[in-house]
Amino acid sequence: MLADYLRELQKVAILAPEEEWDLWVRYRDHGDGESRCRLIEAYQPLVFKVVMQLRLAESWIMDMIQEGTLGLIEAVERFDYTRGIRFSTFATYRIRGRVLNALRRERADVLSLEHVEGELSLAERLADASADEDLGAVEDAVMMASVARVVETLPPRERKIIEATYLEAREPRTVARELAISLSHFYRLQKQALQQVREALLGIAAPDLVPGSTPTRALGK
Repeated sequence: MLADYLRELQKVAILAPEEEWDLWVRYRDHGDGESRCRLIEAYQPLVFKVVMQLRLAESWIMDMIQEGTLGLIEAVERFDYTRGIRFSTFATYRIRGRVLNALRRERADVLSLEHVEGELSLAERLADASADEDLGAVEDAVMMASVARVVETLPPRERKIIEATYLEAREPRTVARELAISLSHFYRLQKQALQQVREALLGIAAPDLVPGSTPTRALGK
């Protein structure tokens, strides 16, 4: 079954930026179902990438790909292409969150507790760390877009730490070595970066997220 899936995956054509933009316009502005299907198909490799980064047993892969695909569909349906963020960044959060929630529901002992905690989506970590703050009123889709946008504004080192930890599922020790810093320094920078993102989210003040602002094209994979 996995082999058949991989063969089909090889047939998926990468969308050119202008072609992808046109698909978003036709789907979001005109309700074109065919464009929606093409977007979901074009980003199926992203689902595979996210699932494989979790290093699951082979027997779990197809089930989690199905869960990830549901996350991708949710991302396509919630994404606002006019807000100037990359869809791949937005979708990765939702795909990973859907897969990890499925693993937790099944009580699957395929990841160590430490690994699962490290794999929590950035949005979940921010929400957990800000339980005493009023994030609940922020619409989910807007929050996900905001997270992606804010992460892109972080200083290079902090951005690398956040993306490596929450988007690429990499081990903190490995990233710390690449940055030539100690593990304790890594965690301090990670904490600082999360705090910066939380504060930005609470303000929701980024110009690209204000209704009526001029959208920029930042689709791409």
